[in-house]
Amino acid sequence: MDLPKRYTEEEMQVVTRNDEHHEAIHSDKEFYEEMQKYNQMANQQLNLTQAGNNAAQNADVLVKNTNEDWINKKWRPAMGWSYMLTCITDFVIFPVLWSLLQAVSKGQVTSQWQPLTLQGAGLYHIAMGAVLGIAAYGRTKEKLEGAQSNPTPSSPNLPTPGGAGLNPFK
Repeated sequence: MDLPKRYTEEEMQVVTRNDEHHEAIHSDKEFYEEMQKYNQMANQQLNLTQAGNNAAQNADVLVKNTNEDWINKKWRPAMGWSYMLTCITDFVIFPVLWSLLQAVSKGQVTSQWQPLTLQGAGLYHIAMGAVLGIAAYGRTKEKLEGAQSNPTPSSPNLPTPGGAGLNPFK
């Protein structure tokens, strides 16, 4: 088994350059002391950062999600509306337009509309059903967790019918 030579000519050149650089730095005392100060400051900052990380490792941090972006709040209804629009167009609007187009161009309806979303064994409807079902389950779970953490009174203080002039049926 042949082992490669430990030092090639290029590696020796790099080592020589590093030695020259090292000598140049250490010969200028003022520069060397300034570099030591910068290194000490960097090490202190690193130690502070590590201490902060260690202090927060076992802490329970409760942060409220303040992301009020509309897509985060409205993606579930948007998915429902887009699915409804797709179904209406594929099962109601396009079949009527297809029949009208045939009646106007040929004088009679000869072929039936084939819904696009049912192509491929209706995989679109299966996928949308899964997305909307999981979204509804997740939203229900969020609401239940919110109700458990923020209990509301069971009966709000509303005026009773028969109270002082508040009866709408009289």
